[in-house]
Amino acid sequence: MNIRLFIFLAFLVISFLWWLPTLDSEQSADNEAASDLIPEFTAKFLYQELFDSEGNLEQQVFSHKMEHYADLSLTHFKQPEFTIYQGGEPVWKISAQIGNMQDGLLLLDDSVSMLQISDNVLVNSITTEYLEINLNTNIVSTDNEITIQGKNTTIVGKGLTADLERKTLSLVDHVQTIIKGS
Repeated sequence: MNIRLFIFLAFLVISFLWWLPTLDSEQSADNEAASDLIPEFTAKFLYQELFDSEGNLEQQVFSHKMEHYADLSLTHFKQPEFTIYQGGEPVWKISAQIGNMQDGLLLLDDSVSMLQISDNVLVNSITTEYLEINLNTNIVSTDNEITIQGKNTTIVGKGLTADLERKTLSLVDHVQTIIKGS
């Protein structure tokens, strides 16, 4: 009986010693992954203005918190607000709870709102939970439910593609339109 107990204990010790290096390598891999996720720089209450090659204001950015990850070419925003200009005039103010920008693509998530700043009788605001904006082409798109508010109109749909340069907007799936008297 003692020999069986000795063999069993020897087996446990050998198994433990054999397993121990894998535990260390898993911890070091976790530490390396965690170090990759540290932002290169952060900012609180960020305010930035972007200009085109001729010196015209194209965009203003405000964010309560911004983190930039250079290795991923990713910028993460908390409570971002973007003002998009056309012809030197502000046209849209876009806000959300969370935003990520990578390679010219802005992804906005959670309580996304687009407010038309310039006078437009058709569209005053667009709200949704998720929105993608290509900052190079000014194409806006989403597959989520959207609500478009106009002067006397509310349109509910699912999915949207809009070209901010051409001032065109198309719904993927129209759900409901409500027209109020003037």
